[in-house]
Amino acid sequence: MKQRRIITLCILILLVVTGIIVYLRIQPRLLAIDPVTPMPGDLVNIVGHNLGKNGGELLLDNVPLPSQAVILWSPVLISFRMPSNYDSATVQARTKLGVSNPLMIALASKVPAKAENNIVQQQPPSITSIKPSTNAQIGKLIELRGSYFGMPEDESAVFFSKVPIISAVEAVDSDNFIRVESMSLFIDKWNSSYISAYVPDGVENGYVLVRTRNGLSNAFPISVSRNPGRLSRGDSVTYTLEDTLVIHVAASLPDGRVSFILSKPPTTQYQSTITTIETGSDHLRAETAVWQEFRFGAADARLGRIELRRRLVIDVCEIKADIAIGSLQPLGAKPPAFLSSYLAADALVPSANPAIVSAALSIQKKEKNPFRQIVLAAQWTFSNIKLNEEKQILRDDAINALKSKAGGMRSLVLINCALLRALGIPAIPVAGFLVTEDMRLIPHYWSEYYLAGIGWIPFDPALAIGITPSGFRPIFTDRSSYYQGIDNRHIAMARGYQLLPSVPVEAQSKTKISWSLFEYDEAAYGLSYTSTWNPPVLLSTAIQ
Repeated sequence: MKQRRIITLCILILLVVTGIIVYLRIQPRLLAIDPVTPMPGDLVNIVGHNLGKNGGELLLDNVPLPSQAVILWSPVLISFRMPSNYDSATVQARTKLGVSNPLMIALASKVPAKAENNIVQQQPPSITSIKPSTNAQIGKLIELRGSYFGMPEDESAVFFSKVPIISAVEAVDSDNFIRVESMSLFIDKWNSSYISAYVPDGVENGYVLVRTRNGLSNAFPISVSRNPGRLSRGDSVTYTLEDTLVIHVAASLPDGRVSFILSKPPTTQYQSTITTIETGSDHLRAETAVWQEFRFGAADARLGRIELRRRLVIDVCEIKADIAIGSLQPLGAKPPAFLSSYLAADALVPSANPAIVSAALSIQKKEKNPFRQIVLAAQWTFSNIKLNEEKQILRDDAINALKSKAGGMRSLVLINCALLRALGIPAIPVAGFLVTEDMRLIPHYWSEYYLAGIGWIPFDPALAIGITPSGFRPIFTDRSSYYQGIDNRHIAMARGYQLLPSVPVEAQSKTKISWSLFEYDEAAYGLSYTSTWNPPVLLSTAIQ
């Protein structure tokens, strides 16, 4: 009997050891990262074992990286783009079989320099020349030469005048400048003695400065050419809106949760915004320049009705572009990196669709001038796709509209953006509201396009064609003016495709509102809940 117990115990121990060995062999394991010290946006490769065929989650400091940032996932290799919001982090892979061992990664700009180099870097930057310093153009490169620019890092930036400055004394005020970070896509090259940067939107005649951790450079004068055209701002109106979201969590598993993504109205050339959370700020989980994530879980199941309420103060100005149509030039075969995402297909804009590509080729045969192509693209869209104002469904997407030859305003604007991108013209869709004369808000969609030498130009293809939403009276008496600008009755709520927090595989995501362009507005798993998204209410207006 005793011998039998000993044998049974040995078998159990053997089974446990075998199980541990098997688990260790199938558990994901990371072996190496290359590079270990990347720059933001760099492609990073992770080599490992048992990473799974169907993917998983890549964790940086235990926070899942957005799925869109993961380029490749195979059983032995993961490739992703390094985000800019981490100085250093532990990297782990989470699959159905568990969480891997951690490896370290750090931004190259955060790795300490050699001691002998630090002495040299104590000097403030100095600009000795800028080329061209006269007749610089929006969207074109300028070259800065000097000394002590250092290497790209968080503290370093180039500053461009955004209001006409007539004296170097005024250059001290940072409110007069547009800041271009040293690691942004507007920077082509940056080293200790040379910087090449693209001139951003909104730059005026004035000065350029360079800031590093060691101080601010001298102010170097620069003038901007207006030969291709320029943007002019008209009257502005300040709108105060209030939006509310009501949630009731009925029941939840211990790890259940639901996330709500609320858009923050974008800041653009024609709009500035202040977003204030009036109730529910304790549920704010994450925030970027364009969205806020509010999260609820099991602890909220006994709270009953929960309300999120925000106040949005949005200043909108009329804007028109005076375009010298004959002097416009295409971007060419190698457009600037900061425009690349606005030329490529994405989840919203199907610019690689065969029907879109075919239409673009047809337009290019007729017309080479970018502005005239923009007009032809709008005419093609609203002639070939029937606008069905009753088809303003939340999933009104461009692909279905192309197949059925009919769609709502959302899908037609997305198709128009796709056609512009296929023509080599950067374009962004915009979702928001039109403000009627009796101060009602009508959901609407429009676009922006980019012209070298001028920058981003908002336009409303529907109003330009002559299609006016019911209840709205256009401010511009000449409807063709909407090809070159928009009035101050357009309130933008969302602009272009945006990366959102990754959604667990088991979660259910939903689109609930028409005034966002997000892939989902809420995502939940492990709980039962109801949500009511109330349209924004216009509280007041003030003409500036």
